[in-house]
Amino acid sequence: MTADAWGAEVRRRLGLGRLLPLGEAADGVWVTERAAGAVLRSAADAVPDVAVTTLRLSPVSPAEPVPWAPPSALGPGAVRVSAEVAVWGSSPLPGRVGRLREALWEAADGRLGLALTEVDVHVTALLSAPAHPPPDTPPSGRPPSTPMARAALSVPGVSSLTAELGPPPLSARPDPPAVLELTTAPGHRALDVARAVRGVVGGGVGVLVTWAG
Repeated sequence: MTADAWGAEVRRRLGLGRLLPLGEAADGVWVTERAAGAVLRSAADAVPDVAVTTLRLSPVSPAEPVPWAPPSALGPGAVRVSAEVAVWGSSPLPGRVGRLREALWEAADGRLGLALTEVDVHVTALLSAPAHPPPDTPPSGRPPSTPMARAALSVPGVSSLTAELGPPPLSARPDPPAVLELTTAPGHRALDVARAVRGVVGGGVGVLVTWAG
């Protein structure tokens, strides 16, 4: 691999952000910070006269990762959202911030299954015209190439498989942990889909959601 290709690969992986836990330790499911952030940003877009400019997700109290966790994944536990926002218009600011908090809470639970316990919102800009942050883009799908991958793709709510950290595993293995990456379709809660996938492929495989529709 050339130096340029290596640098591009490092930047791509850093772009995923943290690997955040979904559900409980026994679920063996994670979601990339990029994927979770895209869901929360889309929910925030429904709040009038507010635009999220920076969004960060972090553990409230980090725990030890479970054996089938992807490399560098955070252990199961509560998650905090910190958002910086720009606002415009004349409606009362406290009401807008309150609606934004509510939208983030509902999306974290209803669309992801993220154990969100804290939402910090900071207004950092007052604008005279609406802001339109660039949209997030999903990762490229990967054709199923193994029996495990084909089984996962048959689960309702699985939109595609991805290879952000590596190709789909051939079988469950402890070292390095076998991790199956996938994207979920709109209208399906990410945690529920990933749990169903683990039920099909076996509990020794971790599931990483790289995009939630």
